[in-house]
Order: sequence, then structure tokens, then C-alpha cells
Amino acid sequence: MRCLTLCSVFFWSWLAGTADSTAQSEAPTQSGNIALAEVLRAVQSHTSVSARLRHQARLFQHTQVGSGYYWQEGTGDNLRTHWEMKTQIAGKTASYVQVFDGKHLWTDRRWPSGRQVRRLDLARLESRLPIGSNALELAAGQGGLAQMLTALIHRFDFQQPRPTQLGGKPAYAFVGQWRPEQLLQIWPDAERLSESEPPAWPQQIPHHALILVGQNKFPYLLEQRRQSDAYLANSVTGLRPANDPLLRYEIFEVQFAMAIDPSRFTFKEDVPWKDETASMLERLQAEIAPSMP
Repeated sequence: MRCLTLCSVFFWSWLAGTADSTAQSEAPTQSGNIALAEVLRAVQSHTSVSARLRHQARLFQHTQVGSGYYWQEGTGDNLRTHWEMKTQIAGKTASYVQVFDGKHLWTDRRWPSGRQVRRLDLARLESRLPIGSNALELAAGQGGLAQMLTALIHRFDFQQPRPTQLGGKPAYAFVGQWRPEQLLQIWPDAERLSESEPPAWPQQIPHHALILVGQNKFPYLLEQRRQSDAYLANSVTGLRPANDPLLRYEIFEVQFAMAIDPSRFTFKEDVPWKDETASMLERLQAEIAPSMP
């Protein structure tokens, strides 16, 4: 059970990857990256978004499934988000809740063995970063879909979008391969992949990613695949969801421009929490410094 719990936390953290481990991304060099940056801007431009979520994760020999909701309201400095998911671990409920109230990004993780609440002060973070810092870093602090897209754009280089279908409707498929420097950060042995006897790909590290985007520039499926599905990265079959991915988030029953209860974007602070702003700022400053003139 402990192994399953730790793996579950890993996947919830992957959802919030840039909140826990953000770094400066290089300027997009491929048409797929540029197109996804447009998708990110489109997601942030909606006056409101209300949707349901499905989650599936392969945890070694276990498949974990979950469901939840997503709410987003406002644009620019008025953007607010709320993301929540629930799943079962050893017959008990585990949950992940993330709320961005416009000033702070709250992350509340609960699993059978305990609870962890963290807060990121976005205004303080932005005021301490050098002028001209990558806008993707600030999108990461806003949580929600923008944060998830930011994490994927940061970690992967995406090919140009290709037409496909999702649920019988026209869509565009973005297939992404690891940026070498990003893969090396989590798997140092990746530098030996070009050798005649390369190391075995770790089970819990994705091989490549897929994002399916509707004609309205909204992402409806985000998937990270196992090494055993490597062939899908260069296959027409790979333009659709895999049968057994490492990680998948489906966003459905999406409604735009709907009224949302303001309380969705308020986090009750009547629980012990830890501020992670200082540690995040320290990491960002260390990573940004080498690239600044």
C-alpha cells in the first residue's frame, strides 16, 4: 500500500509539475510548440470554463482511475482556477485539490496516510523574478489547464499538429518527444541512450506525450505513454488515445461563458499549511541566472 500511495502522489504531483519544479523554457523552435503556445493563450482567454475530468494512471502493475471537476473564470490578472480529483487507494479515498484565488496557488493533497497543504504566493514570486522572465513560468503559478499545458510545453518538443478525431469530432493531435535536458534531469542515464547497449527505460517515466485539441483550440485529452508504446510516436495510430497509457487526463462536458459560484475560487485556510514561495523562488533564480545577459 505504501508503494501505491507514493506512486499516486507522484502522479498527482505530475499534474502540478510546474508548481513543484518549474524551470525556464527555451523559446519554441518547432511549429508544434508554437501552436501549443497559441492553445495556452486561448485557454487563458475564456471568460469562464466549467468541465468534468477523468484520470487514468498506470502505477507499475496497477491501474488507478479517478474523476473530478475543473472551473476557471476571468482573464489576465483576474484569472481564477479550481481543479479537483478523487481516486481510490486500497479502498480508501485520496484527493487532489488545487485552487488559484488570484493571489495564491493552494495545493491540497490527501491520501490515506495523511494530508499536505501548500501555498505559493504568485505576486511575491513575480515581483522577485527578473524583468523579461519567461511568461510560461507565471502561467505555471495560475494552476489548472494552463499549468498542465505549461508543464508539457516545458518538458517536450512537439511535432506540428496533425488532423485526427476525438469522439467522432475533428481534432488536432500534438505528439511530443522529451527535450534532452529535461529527460536528463529526472533520468541521468538517458545520456547513454545512443550507445549500442542503452539502459532500460524506467517503467514510470513517460516515453512521449500526446495532446488532442479541438478546432476551438481547447485541449480535451492529455496523455503520457509508456516506453512499450514508443512506436505510437511515429504512427498514425498514435494520433488517437493509447489503449493503456502511463497517464491520461480527459476533459469533457466542457461549457464556456457560464456563471460559476465565486466560492469555487476560495480556499479555506483553517488547516496547517506550508508556504513554498521561497523555495520556488530560489530554484527559479538559479535556473534563470545562466540565461540572463
